[in-house]
Amino acid sequence: MPERPSIVNGSILSATEGEFGDVHSTSRTRGSELFINPLMSLYWGFDLAKVAERNLYLPRLRDKFSRNETSLAIEEFHDSLPRHREPRLIPH
Repeated sequence: MPERPSIVNGSILSATEGEFGDVHSTSRTRGSELFINPLMSLYWGFDLAKVAERNLYLPRLRDKFSRNETSLAIEEFHDSLPRHREPRLIPH
């Protein structure tokens, strides 16, 4: 067992074992609240160029340099979309 086990790997392993919600596979996360989602066990592969071609807000990011500018541009894009439902927190 490594001295500092990976929180990400532990969370993925917990999901593959069927765990869900606030599950801690390492003492490194003790005292915090986790959300183990069953979908964490799925791995996905993408062709980055194809994903970028379909990204609707990428053109809005071209002249952005800071994290704040980028975040604001994405938020403005989301606000410009029609709402199908109100956003809500994931329950856990």
